[in-house]
Amino acid sequence: MSQPTTNRDSLDQFERRLFDEVSLDEPWDLLEKFSTLNRVSGTADEAAAADYICDRLDANGVTYERYEPELYISQPHEATIETPNREFEPGPVKTVSFSASTTVSGPVEYVGAAGGDLLADDDDVQEPYHDVGDLTGKIALTRAGNLSIRAISELSGKGAMGVIVIHEHDREPHSGIATPIWGGAPRYDELEKIPDVPIANVNNPDGETLKGWAESDEGLKLELSTDLTTDWMACPVVVAEIKGKAAPENDDFVLLHGHYDSWYVGITDNATGDAGLLEAARAFEAHREDLDRNLRVAWWPGHSTGRYAGSTWYADQFARELAEHCVAQVNMDSPGAKDATEYTDMSCWCPEAHDLVGEAIDDVTGAPYAEHFPFRAGDYSFDNLGITGFLMLSSNIPAEIREQQGYHGVGGCGGNSDAWHVSTDTMDKAGEKELLRDIRMYVVSIARVLNADVLPFDHARSTAKLRQAVERYDEIAGSRFDFSPTLDRLDSLEIEIESFQQAAKAGEIDTTTANNVITSLSRVLTRLYLVERGQFQQDPATSRQPFPRYSIARKFEVVDGDKARFIDIQLTREQNAVVGELEQARDIVADAVGGDI
Repeated sequence: MSQPTTNRDSLDQFERRLFDEVSLDEPWDLLEKFSTLNRVSGTADEAAAADYICDRLDANGVTYERYEPELYISQPHEATIETPNREFEPGPVKTVSFSASTTVSGPVEYVGAAGGDLLADDDDVQEPYHDVGDLTGKIALTRAGNLSIRAISELSGKGAMGVIVIHEHDREPHSGIATPIWGGAPRYDELEKIPDVPIANVNNPDGETLKGWAESDEGLKLELSTDLTTDWMACPVVVAEIKGKAAPENDDFVLLHGHYDSWYVGITDNATGDAGLLEAARAFEAHREDLDRNLRVAWWPGHSTGRYAGSTWYADQFARELAEHCVAQVNMDSPGAKDATEYTDMSCWCPEAHDLVGEAIDDVTGAPYAEHFPFRAGDYSFDNLGITGFLMLSSNIPAEIREQQGYHGVGGCGGNSDAWHVSTDTMDKAGEKELLRDIRMYVVSIARVLNADVLPFDHARSTAKLRQAVERYDEIAGSRFDFSPTLDRLDSLEIEIESFQQAAKAGEIDTTTANNVITSLSRVLTRLYLVERGQFQQDPATSRQPFPRYSIARKFEVVDGDKARFIDIQLTREQNAVVGELEQARDIVADAVGGDI
Protein backbone atom coordinates (compact mmCIF):
# COMPACT_ATOMS: atom_id res chain seq x y z
CA MET A 1 0.00 0.00 0.00
CA SER A 2 1.44 3.38 -1.00
CA GLN A 3 2.09 6.08 1.56
CA PRO A 4 -0.14 9.17 1.50
CA THR A 5 1.69 12.33 0.47
CA THR A 6 2.23 15.68 2.15
CA ASN A 7 0.55 18.82 0.84
CA ARG A 8 3.49 21.15 1.51
CA ASP A 9 1.63 24.13 0.05
CA SER A 10 -0.70 23.99 3.06
CA LEU A 11 2.20 24.45 5.50
CA ASP A 12 3.33 27.94 6.39
CA GLN A 13 7.00 28.90 6.24
CA PHE A 14 7.69 28.02 9.89
CA GLU A 15 5.89 24.69 9.62
CA ARG A 16 7.95 23.77 6.56
CA ARG A 17 11.15 24.51 8.47
CA LEU A 18 10.01 22.27 11.30
CA PHE A 19 8.87 19.60 8.84
CA ASP A 20 12.31 19.62 7.19
CA GLU A 21 14.10 19.71 10.55
CA VAL A 22 12.61 16.37 11.62
CA SER A 23 14.74 13.37 10.72
CA LEU A 24 15.11 9.75 11.80
CA ASP A 25 18.73 10.00 12.97
CA GLU A 26 17.99 10.66 16.64
CA PRO A 27 14.81 8.55 16.77
CA TRP A 28 16.31 5.43 15.23
CA ASP A 29 19.33 5.58 17.53
CA LEU A 30 16.91 5.59 20.47
CA LEU A 31 15.05 2.58 19.09
CA GLU A 32 18.29 0.66 18.74
CA LYS A 33 19.21 1.48 22.35
CA PHE A 34 15.77 0.69 23.74
CA SER A 35 15.68 -2.63 21.84
CA THR A 36 18.23 -3.83 24.41
CA LEU A 37 16.28 -2.68 27.49
CA ASN A 38 13.33 -4.43 29.15
CA ARG A 39 11.92 -1.23 30.59
CA VAL A 40 9.63 -2.49 33.35
CA SER A 41 9.09 0.28 35.90
CA GLY A 42 11.23 0.10 39.00
CA THR A 43 14.05 -1.79 37.26
CA ALA A 44 17.61 -0.94 36.30
CA ASP A 45 16.68 -1.06 32.60
CA GLU A 46 14.05 1.63 33.11
CA ALA A 47 16.62 3.84 34.86
CA ALA A 48 19.07 3.19 32.00
CA ALA A 49 16.43 4.37 29.53
CA ALA A 50 15.92 7.57 31.54
CA ASP A 51 19.70 8.05 31.56
CA TYR A 52 19.76 7.76 27.78
CA ILE A 53 16.95 10.29 27.33
CA CYS A 54 18.72 12.76 29.63
CA ASP A 55 22.05 12.25 27.85
CA ARG A 56 20.47 12.99 24.48
CA LEU A 57 18.65 16.06 25.79
CA ASP A 58 22.00 17.32 27.10
CA ALA A 59 23.63 16.62 23.75
CA ASN A 60 20.93 18.61 21.96
CA GLY A 61 21.01 21.52 24.40
CA VAL A 62 17.47 20.93 25.72
CA THR A 63 16.77 22.01 29.29
CA TYR A 64 15.01 19.41 31.44
CA GLU A 65 14.21 18.31 34.97
CA ARG A 66 14.60 14.76 36.19
CA TYR A 67 12.41 13.80 39.13
CA GLU A 68 12.69 10.63 41.21
CA PRO A 69 9.24 10.00 42.73
CA GLU A 70 8.34 6.76 44.47
CA LEU A 71 5.37 5.28 42.62
CA TYR A 72 3.13 2.38 43.58
CA ILE A 73 4.17 -0.30 41.08
CA SER A 74 3.15 -3.93 40.64
CA GLN A 75 5.71 -6.07 38.80
CA PRO A 76 4.37 -9.45 37.61
CA HIS A 77 6.95 -12.23 37.67
CA GLU A 78 5.30 -15.53 36.85
CA ALA A 79 2.14 -17.60 37.02
CA THR A 80 1.64 -21.35 36.91
CA ILE A 81 -1.35 -23.63 36.43
CA GLU A 82 -1.12 -27.22 37.65
CA THR A 83 -3.78 -29.81 36.77
CA PRO A 84 -3.05 -32.83 39.03
CA ASN A 85 -5.41 -35.22 37.28
CA ARG A 86 -4.78 -34.18 33.67
CA GLU A 87 -1.70 -33.79 31.51
CA PHE A 88 -1.36 -30.10 30.69
CA GLU A 89 1.70 -28.32 29.27
CA PRO A 90 0.50 -24.78 28.58
CA GLY A 91 2.24 -22.16 26.58
CA PRO A 92 3.22 -18.95 28.41
CA VAL A 93 1.02 -18.25 31.42
CA LYS A 94 1.14 -14.69 32.74
CA THR A 95 -0.16 -12.94 35.79
CA VAL A 96 -1.07 -9.24 35.65
CA SER A 97 -0.09 -6.17 37.61
CA PHE A 98 -2.00 -5.81 40.91
CA SER A 99 -3.05 -9.44 40.96
CA ALA A 100 -2.76 -11.03 44.40
CA SER A 101 0.52 -12.91 44.79
CA THR A 102 -0.57 -16.27 46.18
CA THR A 103 -1.59 -19.88 45.46
CA VAL A 104 -5.14 -21.25 45.40
CA SER A 105 -6.60 -24.64 44.56
CA GLY A 106 -10.14 -25.59 43.63
CA PRO A 107 -12.69 -26.50 40.99
CA VAL A 108 -12.97 -24.42 37.81
CA GLU A 109 -16.19 -22.90 36.47
CA TYR A 110 -16.35 -21.42 33.00
CA VAL A 111 -18.38 -18.20 33.31
CA GLY A 112 -18.47 -17.04 29.70
CA ALA A 113 -17.47 -13.61 28.42
CA ALA A 114 -17.52 -10.37 30.33
CA GLY A 115 -18.75 -8.15 27.53
CA GLY A 116 -16.91 -4.92 26.80
CA ASP A 117 -13.38 -4.27 27.99
CA LEU A 118 -11.48 -1.17 29.09
CA LEU A 119 -11.19 0.35 25.61
CA ALA A 120 -14.85 -0.10 24.70
CA ASP A 121 -17.10 2.97 24.63
CA ASP A 122 -20.33 1.00 24.13
CA ASP A 123 -20.39 -1.36 27.10
CA ASP A 124 -23.64 -3.19 27.75
CA VAL A 125 -25.68 -1.44 30.43
CA GLN A 126 -26.00 -4.79 32.18
CA GLU A 127 -23.26 -5.59 34.66
CA PRO A 128 -20.88 -8.27 33.35
CA TYR A 129 -21.71 -11.79 34.55
CA HIS A 130 -25.14 -10.68 35.77
CA ASP A 131 -26.40 -14.24 35.14
CA VAL A 132 -23.51 -15.99 36.94
CA GLY A 133 -24.26 -17.36 40.41
CA ASP A 134 -22.19 -17.85 43.54
CA LEU A 135 -18.53 -18.73 42.85
CA THR A 136 -17.38 -19.23 46.43
CA GLY A 137 -14.57 -21.76 46.56
CA LYS A 138 -14.17 -21.80 42.76
CA ILE A 139 -11.67 -20.54 40.20
CA ALA A 140 -13.44 -18.60 37.43
CA LEU A 141 -12.41 -19.18 33.81
CA THR A 142 -13.53 -16.41 31.46
CA ARG A 143 -13.16 -14.64 28.17
CA ALA A 144 -12.99 -11.14 29.59
CA GLY A 145 -11.25 -8.95 27.06
CA ASN A 146 -7.58 -8.00 27.22
CA LEU A 147 -8.01 -5.52 30.06
CA SER A 148 -10.49 -7.17 32.37
CA ILE A 149 -10.87 -4.67 35.20
CA ARG A 150 -14.63 -4.92 35.64
CA ALA A 151 -14.51 -8.66 35.07
CA ILE A 152 -12.12 -9.21 37.97
CA SER A 153 -14.18 -7.01 40.27
CA GLU A 154 -17.44 -8.77 39.43
CA LEU A 155 -16.03 -12.30 39.67
CA SER A 156 -14.23 -11.74 42.95
CA GLY A 157 -17.39 -10.10 44.28
CA LYS A 158 -19.24 -13.32 43.51
CA GLY A 159 -16.74 -15.24 45.63
CA ALA A 160 -14.23 -16.50 43.05
CA MET A 161 -10.93 -17.42 44.72
CA GLY A 162 -8.99 -16.90 41.49
CA VAL A 163 -9.50 -15.89 37.86
CA ILE A 164 -8.04 -17.28 34.64
CA VAL A 165 -8.57 -15.13 31.54
CA ILE A 166 -8.56 -16.60 28.03
CA HIS A 167 -6.98 -14.28 25.46
CA GLU A 168 -7.61 -14.23 21.73
CA HIS A 169 -3.90 -14.55 20.99
CA ASP A 170 -2.89 -18.03 19.88
CA ARG A 171 0.66 -17.85 21.12
CA GLU A 172 1.59 -15.53 23.98
CA PRO A 173 -1.17 -13.91 26.07
CA HIS A 174 -0.96 -10.15 26.36
CA SER A 175 0.53 -8.61 29.49
CA GLY A 176 -1.75 -6.29 31.41
CA ILE A 177 -3.02 -4.77 34.62
CA ALA A 178 -6.18 -5.38 36.67
CA THR A 179 -6.59 -2.48 39.09
CA PRO A 180 -9.25 0.17 38.41
CA ILE A 181 -7.23 2.72 40.41
CA TRP A 182 -5.90 5.40 38.07
CA GLY A 183 -2.29 6.05 38.99
CA GLY A 184 -1.80 2.74 40.79
CA ALA A 185 -1.79 4.15 44.31
CA PRO A 186 -5.35 4.43 45.65
CA ARG A 187 -6.80 6.90 48.07
CA TYR A 188 -7.01 5.40 51.55
CA ASP A 189 -10.76 4.92 51.23
CA GLU A 190 -10.31 2.96 47.98
CA LEU A 191 -7.72 0.44 49.12
CA GLU A 192 -10.26 -2.36 48.89
CA LYS A 193 -10.64 -1.83 45.13
CA ILE A 194 -7.23 -3.37 44.44
CA PRO A 195 -7.89 -7.01 43.44
CA ASP A 196 -7.38 -9.56 46.22
CA VAL A 197 -7.46 -12.69 44.03
CA PRO A 198 -4.74 -14.29 41.86
CA ILE A 199 -5.19 -13.67 38.14
CA ALA A 200 -3.62 -15.50 35.21
CA ASN A 201 -3.81 -14.99 31.45
CA VAL A 202 -3.61 -17.93 29.05
CA ASN A 203 -3.57 -18.05 25.28
CA ASN A 204 -6.56 -19.12 23.24
CA PRO A 205 -5.65 -22.80 22.61
CA ASP A 206 -4.81 -23.40 26.29
CA GLY A 207 -7.97 -21.60 27.34
CA GLU A 208 -10.08 -23.79 25.08
CA THR A 209 -8.49 -26.89 26.61
CA LEU A 210 -9.29 -25.69 30.13
CA LYS A 211 -12.81 -24.72 29.09
CA GLY A 212 -13.47 -28.16 27.62
CA TRP A 213 -12.31 -29.88 30.79
CA ALA A 214 -14.25 -27.51 33.06
CA GLU A 215 -17.48 -28.16 31.13
CA SER A 216 -16.99 -31.94 30.97
CA ASP A 217 -18.92 -34.33 33.19
CA GLU A 218 -15.94 -34.91 35.48
CA GLY A 219 -15.10 -31.21 35.69
CA LEU A 220 -11.68 -29.69 36.39
CA LYS A 221 -9.69 -28.94 39.51
CA LEU A 222 -6.40 -27.06 39.36
CA GLU A 223 -3.82 -25.11 41.35
CA LEU A 224 -3.18 -21.48 40.34
CA SER A 225 -0.04 -19.72 41.58
CA THR A 226 1.00 -16.11 40.98
CA ASP A 227 4.18 -14.27 41.94
CA LEU A 228 4.42 -10.46 41.95
CA THR A 229 6.21 -7.61 43.70
CA THR A 230 3.83 -4.75 44.53
CA ASP A 231 5.47 -1.87 46.36
CA TRP A 232 6.59 1.75 46.27
CA MET A 233 9.47 2.04 43.79
CA ALA A 234 11.67 4.91 42.61
CA CYS A 235 10.89 5.64 38.95
CA PRO A 236 12.46 8.55 37.02
CA VAL A 237 10.21 11.18 35.41
CA VAL A 238 11.92 13.34 32.77
CA VAL A 239 10.35 16.66 31.68
CA ALA A 240 12.03 18.89 29.11
CA GLU A 241 11.03 22.51 28.56
CA ILE A 242 11.52 24.55 25.41
CA LYS A 243 10.98 28.22 26.23
CA GLY A 244 9.35 30.20 23.46
CA LYS A 245 11.28 33.37 22.65
CA ALA A 246 8.90 35.13 20.26
CA ALA A 247 6.58 36.04 23.16
CA PRO A 248 8.71 35.62 26.29
CA GLU A 249 6.04 37.11 28.55
CA ASN A 250 3.68 34.24 27.73
CA ASP A 251 3.91 31.44 30.33
CA ASP A 252 1.31 29.21 28.67
CA PHE A 253 2.51 25.86 27.39
CA VAL A 254 1.57 22.71 25.52
CA LEU A 255 2.35 19.40 27.24
CA LEU A 256 3.56 16.68 24.85
CA HIS A 257 4.03 13.39 26.63
CA GLY A 258 4.26 9.60 26.49
CA HIS A 259 5.44 6.63 28.52
CA TYR A 260 8.93 5.19 28.28
CA ASP A 261 8.40 2.10 30.40
CA SER A 262 7.15 -0.98 28.58
CA TRP A 263 6.36 -4.63 28.59
CA TYR A 264 9.61 -6.24 27.39
CA VAL A 265 11.48 -3.98 24.92
CA GLY A 266 8.20 -2.51 23.66
CA ILE A 267 9.43 -1.01 20.40
CA THR A 268 6.07 0.20 19.07
CA ASP A 269 4.62 0.55 22.59
CA ASN A 270 6.23 2.88 23.27
CA ALA A 271 9.86 3.23 22.17
CA THR A 272 8.68 4.78 18.91
CA GLY A 273 6.78 7.35 20.95
CA ASP A 274 9.85 8.04 23.08
CA ALA A 275 11.87 8.53 19.93
CA GLY A 276 9.23 10.92 18.62
CA LEU A 277 9.23 12.90 21.86
CA LEU A 278 13.01 13.24 21.71
CA GLU A 279 12.96 14.36 18.09
CA ALA A 280 10.16 16.85 18.75
CA ALA A 281 12.14 18.31 21.66
CA ARG A 282 15.23 18.59 19.48
CA ALA A 283 13.36 20.16 16.55
CA PHE A 284 11.48 22.72 18.63
CA GLU A 285 14.61 23.61 20.62
CA ALA A 286 16.33 24.39 17.31
CA HIS A 287 13.52 26.85 16.51
CA ARG A 288 12.59 28.16 19.95
CA GLU A 289 13.27 31.75 18.86
CA ASP A 290 10.14 31.46 16.72
CA LEU A 291 7.79 30.06 19.39
CA ASP A 292 5.10 32.19 21.05
CA ARG A 293 4.32 29.65 23.77
CA ASN A 294 6.39 27.14 25.69
CA LEU A 295 6.52 23.41 25.09
CA ARG A 296 7.00 20.75 27.75
CA VAL A 297 7.96 17.26 26.67
CA ALA A 298 7.55 14.54 29.30
CA TRP A 299 8.54 10.87 29.52
CA TRP A 300 6.48 8.90 32.04
CA PRO A 301 7.27 5.71 33.96
CA GLY A 302 4.64 3.51 35.55
CA HIS A 303 2.31 3.32 32.56
CA SER A 304 2.23 -0.45 32.25
CA THR A 305 2.70 -1.63 35.84
CA GLY A 306 1.32 1.41 37.69
CA ARG A 307 -1.80 2.32 35.71
CA TYR A 308 -0.25 5.59 34.44
CA ALA A 309 1.48 6.30 37.75
CA GLY A 310 4.10 8.70 36.37
CA SER A 311 1.71 11.04 34.59
CA THR A 312 -0.67 10.87 37.56
CA TRP A 313 2.15 11.91 39.91
CA TYR A 314 2.90 14.87 37.65
CA ALA A 315 -0.78 15.86 37.43
CA ASP A 316 -0.95 15.83 41.24
CA GLN A 317 2.32 17.64 41.91
CA PHE A 318 1.89 20.35 39.28
CA ALA A 319 -1.89 20.59 39.36
CA ARG A 320 -2.22 24.35 39.82
CA GLU A 321 0.39 25.18 37.20
CA LEU A 322 -1.27 22.82 34.71
CA ALA A 323 -4.72 24.22 35.46
CA GLU A 324 -3.54 27.82 35.01
CA HIS A 325 -1.11 27.59 32.10
CA CYS A 326 -1.45 24.33 30.11
CA VAL A 327 -3.47 25.14 26.98
CA ALA A 328 -3.36 21.63 25.49
CA GLN A 329 -2.00 18.16 26.15
CA VAL A 330 -0.89 15.69 23.49
CA ASN A 331 -0.10 12.02 24.10
CA MET A 332 2.39 10.26 21.82
CA ASP A 333 1.80 6.53 22.13
CA SER A 334 2.50 3.85 19.52
CA PRO A 335 3.38 5.98 16.47
CA GLY A 336 5.34 4.58 13.56
CA ALA A 337 4.09 1.00 13.46
CA LYS A 338 5.06 -0.75 10.25
CA ASP A 339 2.29 -0.61 7.60
CA ALA A 340 0.29 1.98 9.59
CA THR A 341 -1.05 4.35 6.92
CA GLU A 342 -4.32 5.67 8.39
CA TYR A 343 -5.59 7.60 11.42
CA THR A 344 -8.99 5.93 11.53
CA ASP A 345 -9.00 3.52 14.48
CA MET A 346 -6.82 4.65 17.38
CA SER A 347 -6.63 8.41 17.15
CA CYS A 348 -8.84 10.39 19.50
CA TRP A 349 -9.23 14.00 20.52
CA CYS A 350 -11.52 16.41 22.33
CA PRO A 351 -14.29 17.88 20.12
CA GLU A 352 -12.86 21.39 20.19
CA ALA A 353 -9.60 20.15 18.60
CA HIS A 354 -11.28 18.43 15.66
CA ASP A 355 -10.54 21.01 12.96
CA LEU A 356 -6.97 21.50 14.17
CA VAL A 357 -6.22 17.78 14.08
CA GLY A 358 -8.06 17.05 10.84
CA GLU A 359 -6.31 19.83 8.98
CA ALA A 360 -2.90 18.75 10.29
CA ILE A 361 -3.49 15.14 9.21
CA ASP A 362 -4.66 16.36 5.79
CA ASP A 363 -1.73 18.72 5.31
CA VAL A 364 1.07 16.49 6.56
CA THR A 365 -0.10 13.02 5.53
CA GLY A 366 -3.11 13.16 3.20
CA ALA A 367 -4.27 10.01 5.00
CA PRO A 368 -7.83 9.11 6.01
CA TYR A 369 -8.79 9.82 9.60
CA ALA A 370 -11.73 9.43 11.95
CA GLU A 371 -12.72 11.03 15.25
CA HIS A 372 -13.20 8.84 18.34
CA PHE A 373 -14.42 9.63 21.81
CA PRO A 374 -11.28 9.74 24.03
CA PHE A 375 -10.63 6.43 25.77
CA ARG A 376 -10.21 6.29 29.54
CA ALA A 377 -6.81 4.74 28.94
CA GLY A 378 -3.28 5.78 28.08
CA ASP A 379 -1.60 8.53 30.07
CA TYR A 380 -4.67 10.77 29.84
CA SER A 381 -4.12 11.82 33.43
CA PHE A 382 -5.07 15.45 32.75
CA ASP A 383 -8.74 15.00 31.81
CA ASN A 384 -10.04 15.95 35.25
CA LEU A 385 -8.07 19.18 35.06
CA GLY A 386 -10.12 20.07 31.98
CA ILE A 387 -7.19 20.44 29.58
CA THR A 388 -7.99 20.21 25.88
CA GLY A 389 -6.42 17.10 24.44
CA PHE A 390 -5.65 15.95 20.96
CA LEU A 391 -4.78 12.87 22.84
CA MET A 392 -3.40 10.22 20.55
CA LEU A 393 -2.62 11.00 16.94
CA SER A 394 -0.81 7.77 16.17
CA SER A 395 -1.54 5.92 12.95
CA ASN A 396 -3.00 2.47 12.49
CA ILE A 397 -2.67 -0.44 10.10
CA PRO A 398 -5.75 -0.49 7.82
CA ALA A 399 -8.47 -2.91 8.86
CA GLU A 400 -8.22 -5.00 5.70
CA ILE A 401 -4.51 -5.62 6.29
CA ARG A 402 -5.13 -6.50 9.93
CA GLU A 403 -7.78 -8.95 8.81
CA GLN A 404 -5.41 -10.51 6.27
CA GLN A 405 -2.78 -10.91 8.98
CA GLY A 406 -5.29 -12.46 11.39
CA TYR A 407 -4.87 -9.72 14.01
CA HIS A 408 -7.47 -9.26 16.73
CA GLY A 409 -8.39 -5.96 18.33
CA VAL A 410 -5.77 -4.35 20.59
CA GLY A 411 -5.15 -0.88 22.02
CA GLY A 412 -1.80 0.06 20.50
CA CYS A 413 1.08 -0.87 18.17
CA GLY A 414 -0.94 0.39 15.21
CA GLY A 415 -3.31 -2.54 15.69
CA ASN A 416 -0.62 -5.22 15.42
CA SER A 417 -1.77 -7.82 17.93
CA ASP A 418 1.46 -9.75 17.39
CA ALA A 419 3.27 -6.81 19.03
CA TRP A 420 0.95 -5.31 21.63
CA HIS A 421 2.00 -6.17 25.21
CA VAL A 422 3.97 -9.25 24.13
CA SER A 423 7.65 -10.11 23.85
CA THR A 424 7.59 -9.91 20.04
CA ASP A 425 7.21 -6.10 19.96
CA THR A 426 10.68 -5.83 18.45
CA MET A 427 12.48 -3.67 15.87
CA ASP A 428 10.82 -5.35 12.91
CA LYS A 429 7.43 -3.99 14.06
CA ALA A 430 8.51 -0.36 13.48
CA GLY A 431 8.50 1.35 10.09
CA GLU A 432 10.95 4.11 9.17
CA LYS A 433 8.71 6.04 6.78
CA GLU A 434 5.73 5.58 9.09
CA LEU A 435 7.60 6.93 12.12
CA LEU A 436 9.00 9.92 10.23
CA ARG A 437 5.53 10.81 8.93
CA ASP A 438 3.91 10.48 12.37
CA ILE A 439 6.53 12.64 14.10
CA ARG A 440 6.11 15.33 11.47
CA MET A 441 2.35 15.27 11.92
CA TYR A 442 2.68 15.68 15.69
CA VAL A 443 5.17 18.52 15.27
CA VAL A 444 3.05 20.48 12.80
CA SER A 445 -0.15 20.13 14.84
CA ILE A 446 1.63 21.25 18.01
CA ALA A 447 3.26 24.18 16.21
CA ARG A 448 -0.21 25.40 15.24
CA VAL A 449 -1.11 25.67 18.91
CA LEU A 450 2.21 27.10 20.07
CA ASN A 451 2.07 29.96 17.58
CA ALA A 452 -1.67 30.61 17.26
CA ASP A 453 -2.69 34.20 17.91
CA VAL A 454 -6.05 32.83 19.10
CA LEU A 455 -6.04 29.24 20.29
CA PRO A 456 -7.53 27.01 17.55
CA PHE A 457 -10.16 25.29 19.69
CA ASP A 458 -13.84 25.36 18.73
CA HIS A 459 -15.93 25.18 21.90
CA ALA A 460 -19.16 25.68 19.98
CA ARG A 461 -18.42 22.20 18.65
CA SER A 462 -17.76 20.98 22.21
CA THR A 463 -21.17 22.30 23.23
CA ALA A 464 -22.83 20.59 20.28
CA LYS A 465 -21.21 17.27 21.24
CA LEU A 466 -22.43 17.69 24.81
CA ARG A 467 -25.94 18.35 23.56
CA GLN A 468 -25.82 15.21 21.37
CA ALA A 469 -24.89 13.13 24.41
CA VAL A 470 -27.65 14.63 26.56
CA GLU A 471 -30.20 14.13 23.78
CA ARG A 472 -29.28 10.46 23.74
CA TYR A 473 -29.83 10.18 27.49
CA ASP A 474 -33.05 12.17 27.20
CA GLU A 475 -34.38 9.74 24.61
CA ILE A 476 -33.52 6.77 26.84
CA ALA A 477 -35.10 8.39 29.91
CA GLY A 478 -38.31 9.37 28.14
CA SER A 479 -40.85 10.65 30.67
CA ARG A 480 -38.82 9.32 33.61
CA PHE A 481 -36.47 12.31 33.71
CA ASP A 482 -36.49 15.81 32.23
CA PHE A 483 -33.14 16.95 30.78
CA SER A 484 -34.59 20.18 29.32
CA PRO A 485 -32.80 22.49 31.81
CA THR A 486 -29.47 21.19 30.52
CA LEU A 487 -30.51 21.16 26.87
CA ASP A 488 -31.85 24.72 27.02
CA ARG A 489 -28.61 26.05 28.44
CA LEU A 490 -26.51 24.12 25.95
CA ASP A 491 -28.56 25.56 23.09
CA SER A 492 -28.00 29.11 24.35
CA LEU A 493 -24.35 28.50 25.15
CA GLU A 494 -23.56 27.19 21.66
CA ILE A 495 -24.98 30.33 20.05
CA GLU A 496 -23.11 32.57 22.49
CA ILE A 497 -19.80 30.77 21.95
CA GLU A 498 -20.21 30.99 18.17
CA SER A 499 -20.70 34.77 18.49
CA PHE A 500 -17.65 35.04 20.73
CA GLN A 501 -15.51 32.99 18.34
CA GLN A 502 -16.55 35.12 15.37
CA ALA A 503 -15.67 38.27 17.30
CA ALA A 504 -12.31 36.84 18.38
CA LYS A 505 -11.49 35.77 14.81
CA ALA A 506 -12.39 39.26 13.54
CA GLY A 507 -10.04 40.86 16.06
CA GLU A 508 -12.86 42.48 18.00
CA ILE A 509 -11.61 40.91 21.25
CA ASP A 510 -7.99 41.24 22.26
CA THR A 511 -6.06 37.99 21.98
CA THR A 512 -5.17 37.71 25.67
CA THR A 513 -8.83 37.92 26.65
CA ALA A 514 -9.88 35.55 23.87
CA ASN A 515 -7.32 32.93 24.86
CA ASN A 516 -8.24 33.19 28.53
CA VAL A 517 -11.87 32.56 27.60
CA ILE A 518 -11.00 29.57 25.41
CA THR A 519 -8.89 27.99 28.15
CA SER A 520 -11.51 28.71 30.81
CA LEU A 521 -14.18 27.09 28.65
CA SER A 522 -11.98 24.00 28.37
CA ARG A 523 -11.89 23.74 32.15
CA VAL A 524 -15.69 23.57 32.19
CA LEU A 525 -16.75 21.87 28.95
CA THR A 526 -13.93 19.36 28.59
CA ARG A 527 -14.58 18.17 32.11
CA LEU A 528 -18.31 17.80 31.44
CA TYR A 529 -17.54 15.78 28.31
CA LEU A 530 -14.99 13.42 29.88
CA VAL A 531 -15.11 13.07 33.67
CA GLU A 532 -17.28 12.57 36.74
CA ARG A 533 -15.03 13.48 39.66
CA GLY A 534 -13.57 16.81 40.76
CA GLN A 535 -10.97 18.84 38.95
CA PHE A 536 -8.07 17.70 41.11
CA GLN A 537 -9.09 14.06 41.36
CA GLN A 538 -8.83 11.07 39.02
CA ASP A 539 -11.71 9.09 37.59
CA PRO A 540 -11.26 5.30 37.69
CA ALA A 541 -9.62 3.43 34.82
CA THR A 542 -12.85 2.01 33.46
CA SER A 543 -14.79 2.65 30.28
CA ARG A 544 -16.92 5.79 30.11
CA GLN A 545 -19.58 7.45 28.00
CA PRO A 546 -19.69 11.06 26.75
CA PHE A 547 -21.01 13.33 29.52
CA PRO A 548 -20.36 10.57 32.09
CA ARG A 549 -22.13 12.37 34.93
CA TYR A 550 -25.39 11.69 33.10
CA SER A 551 -24.55 8.19 31.85
CA ILE A 552 -26.49 6.59 34.72
CA ALA A 553 -29.56 7.42 32.57
CA ARG A 554 -28.68 4.37 30.46
CA LYS A 555 -29.78 2.23 33.40
CA PHE A 556 -33.37 3.23 32.60
CA GLU A 557 -33.09 0.60 29.84
CA VAL A 558 -32.85 -2.21 32.41
CA VAL A 559 -34.27 -0.73 35.65
CA ASP A 560 -37.80 0.25 36.60
CA GLY A 561 -39.95 0.74 39.69
CA ASP A 562 -38.30 1.97 42.87
CA LYS A 563 -34.79 1.56 41.45
CA ALA A 564 -35.64 3.99 38.68
CA ARG A 565 -36.59 6.54 41.33
CA PHE A 566 -33.06 6.30 42.76
CA ILE A 567 -31.72 7.11 39.29
CA ASP A 568 -34.02 10.14 39.23
CA ILE A 569 -32.55 11.37 42.53
CA GLN A 570 -28.99 10.98 41.25
CA LEU A 571 -29.72 12.75 37.97
CA THR A 572 -31.57 15.60 39.71
CA ARG A 573 -28.55 16.35 41.85
CA GLU A 574 -26.16 16.05 38.92
CA GLN A 575 -28.30 18.33 36.78
CA ASN A 576 -28.41 20.98 39.48
CA ALA A 577 -24.62 21.04 39.49
CA VAL A 578 -24.27 20.85 35.70
CA VAL A 579 -26.67 23.75 35.12
CA GLY A 580 -24.57 25.83 37.49
CA GLU A 581 -21.42 24.97 35.57
CA LEU A 582 -23.02 25.83 32.24
CA GLU A 583 -24.11 29.18 33.68
CA GLN A 584 -20.49 29.68 34.72
CA ALA A 585 -19.43 29.04 31.10
CA ARG A 586 -21.99 31.60 29.89
CA ASP A 587 -20.62 34.17 32.35
CA ILE A 588 -17.09 33.57 31.05
CA VAL A 589 -18.22 34.34 27.50
CA ALA A 590 -20.42 37.28 28.53
CA ASP A 591 -17.59 38.94 30.42
CA ALA A 592 -15.36 38.73 27.34
CA VAL A 593 -17.86 40.48 25.07
CA GLY A 594 -19.05 42.98 27.61
CA GLY A 595 -22.28 41.16 28.39
CA ASP A 596 -23.61 41.75 24.88
CA ILE A 597 -24.71 38.21 23.96
